[in-house]
Amino acid sequence: MGTSSSSRSLSPDTDERTKETGTMDSPAPDGGLRAWLVVLGGFLTYFATFGLLNSFGVFQVYYQREILQGISASVISWIGSIQLFLLFIGGMVVGPIFDTHGSKALMISGTLIYVLSVMFTSLSSELYQFILAQGIMFGIGDTMLFYPTISAISHWFDRKRGLALGVVVAGSSVGGICWPFMLDRLFGTIGFAWTVRIAGFMCFALLAPSCLLIRPRLPPRKSTELSMTDIKTIFTDRRYNLLTAAMFFVFLGMFIPFYYLPSYGLAHGMSLNMSNNLLAILNAGSFAGRIISGISADKLGRFNITFICALVAGILVMCLHSMRDATAIYVFSVLYGFFSGGLISLQSACVAQITADINMIGVKIGLMMAGVGRLPDWRRIDC
Repeated sequence: MGTSSSSRSLSPDTDERTKETGTMDSPAPDGGLRAWLVVLGGFLTYFATFGLLNSFGVFQVYYQREILQGISASVISWIGSIQLFLLFIGGMVVGPIFDTHGSKALMISGTLIYVLSVMFTSLSSELYQFILAQGIMFGIGDTMLFYPTISAISHWFDRKRGLALGVVVAGSSVGGICWPFMLDRLFGTIGFAWTVRIAGFMCFALLAPSCLLIRPRLPPRKSTELSMTDIKTIFTDRRYNLLTAAMFFVFLGMFIPFYYLPSYGLAHGMSLNMSNNLLAILNAGSFAGRIISGISADKLGRFNITFICALVAGILVMCLHSMRDATAIYVFSVLYGFFSGGLISLQSACVAQITADINMIGVKIGLMMAGVGRLPDWRRIDC
């Protein structure tokens, strides 16, 4: 009786601590200072990582015109496609590590690898060097930062998960607006090497505080807890398998405009500055799309909004070949950015919605991303 009454008297304090640190059965707080600091850390991380990845089209054009002249656009684009492939396939490894060891080691290691990859890119002059630094090393560092960020958000938010993920992923849109402008202007004034080094210093300044801000709410899962039964449960979950298959087809063509839109603009009479600005315009639309889709998803259903975004984005990509004047290409950039914007954040929100044990969110997101990962054959694309 004494123990029972003592437990009851301590329960308010226990509940308060539970909101901050969390237990396996405690609900997500859906707000509070610590939760929104995680969102802030995620926003900074995505600005530095996904924002720069989304700006690869600027590098693509510069490499074609300056450093890698004589090498076809399709070969150069393998630098960016390797980034994406490692980002997707790496989830199979990084997701379970997050669940069993938390975010700290991944964030610190990922920051160091990512910043070094940018610095090594500034020293590169041959295709194989760009593949090693900007393709492989960049992709590994990006992967180690991507999954702890997007998985930790689901620990802290439930009803407002769509909004929180939308704000985090909007960081990549803001980065996608700023990076192309900065790169395009500085390439012509201080040269490629110092432009990329400045980008590396900026990435370090953004990622260093993120290592402190991003942390999971729930305690790490013990390695032995992920049994074959858990794995079997994941792969026999019909809803999860259907979602993975659907996202495979969504991502099959989603990143084509991010890589080729500047080249497409150049091929249809736009100036170099105007064509590079297309990525900034696309990411501006993406920023609005990610916030609005996140808010809408929490109210109207995450799967419903994901379906609408994927459908419209797919239709727009199929219509791109018929858009050949500057006005039409600008309109495409805004609309495609808006409707494709929510797909990265909403796929994670959808996975979390059908995951009963949120402490397995890293594994499930990682396996899904690995399932949709592939090395695309960009050589089929004709600008």
